[in-house]
Amino acid sequence: MKAANLTISVPYKGCDKNCPYCVSQMTGMVKSNPSLMMRNLPKVQTLANHAQVSSVLITGKGEPCLNMDATLRFIREFNKYPVELQTNGIYLDENRYYLTEFYNFGLDILAVSIDEIRQIREYSGLFKTTKDLGMTTRLCLNVTKKIPSNIAFNGLVTLCKNNHVDQLLLRNITKPKFARESGYTKWIDMNTSQIQYDTLVAQMEKFLEKFGRLLRRTAFGMEIWEYRGLSITKSSYCIQDANHDADIRSLIFMEDGHLYTNWDTKASRIL
Repeated sequence: MKAANLTISVPYKGCDKNCPYCVSQMTGMVKSNPSLMMRNLPKVQTLANHAQVSSVLITGKGEPCLNMDATLRFIREFNKYPVELQTNGIYLDENRYYLTEFYNFGLDILAVSIDEIRQIREYSGLFKTTKDLGMTTRLCLNVTKKIPSNIAFNGLVTLCKNNHVDQLLLRNITKPKFARESGYTKWIDMNTSQIQYDTLVAQMEKFLEKFGRLLRRTAFGMEIWEYRGLSITKSSYCIQDANHDADIRSLIFMEDGHLYTNWDTKASRIL
């Protein structure tokens, strides 16, 4: 078994954003079992090592920073790997002193997910503090109709560069293939447009072909580009639905204490 990444889902202690397209609600909430997570932690570390994972992502069914004790512990436990924290940034922007703890415990990348352009400027101080500490700042822009349809990609790049962003990811918001119909799937049907995402990506590709430089392609098909020190990429579908043992995208350490290869089914459990 070989995997590119280990993803850790921090035990749920709430969410302070309530996104109407919440993927956690569509793939199903999980009952937390912190004691089993701690019991199985050494086994997960062993499996991650044997699977030759190259990075660790810390995320959650809710906002991981609302369970700061667990988030800090997982950063520390896996700091021999490159460690990334995925957050909506709300709590962290109000409590930036945690960034120093993140750095000291071994965090490498702070990935902040936003869905409105104004948030780039609002989180400028958060990005600057992260960058000044020596960590990498990644902006994950969730593309829905909350983003103006007339946004120009070059303007987006300028905003990122002016507000201390190191990496830009355009994320297409889609329904998981096996999601049951719900208010979240209906919201996506009504408030996302493949045309909008494709138009923004077309602008991105035209811009990068003229001004950028292709750095590398990942094993799962993502192209990483560079423009004047800013890393740029896109994710057209980010839910892990199926794998082969030889090329698992992520091992998923869920808050119920078990290890999976898929977010949406317990049948994928391997520990």
